[in-house]
Amino acid sequence: MGVKYRVVAGGRTFEIEIDHERLAWVDGQPLYLDLEQVGGLPVYSLSLDEAGYMLFVEEGQEEYRVEVQGRLYPVQVEEVRPRLAPLGGDQAGCGTEPFTVRAPLAGHLVALPVSQGQDVAAGEVVAVVESMKMQMELKAPRGGLVAEVHGQPDRDVAQEEALVTIC
Repeated sequence: MGVKYRVVAGGRTFEIEIDHERLAWVDGQPLYLDLEQVGGLPVYSLSLDEAGYMLFVEEGQEEYRVEVQGRLYPVQVEEVRPRLAPLGGDQAGCGTEPFTVRAPLAGHLVALPVSQGQDVAAGEVVAVVESMKMQMELKAPRGGLVAEVHGQPDRDVAQEEALVTIC
């Protein structure tokens, strides 16, 4: 069971459920998709099944303005069913088996540059641990969603202590 949204675009309402990374259900119909931001700009490349689009997105206070193929659409998005369970550690909402990044050695937790609910890419730094005057950047082994950040930085950690759980 994935995250579910109610989207109003151009006066039409759509029920969209993201089942996993590349599959979405739009009003009950499956669509294979690929959505990537282009160069950190408000521009996205969207592939739906066989079709490709460039989206220009401007975020407003209550809605997005999305330009597709020269047409501008006001878009409102409401999350109907969140991707994760509420705070408390239950990862039942994970679409994949959770993976926990752990401290490789006892040391000092210098940084946790991620937050719960944040998407991370494979290889992205999720924690920094200092041990024996050396800093180790701990990276996400795969892309996913940060399900839980275990504690705060600027504290001592034990070897194998859980730092970040990724779905």
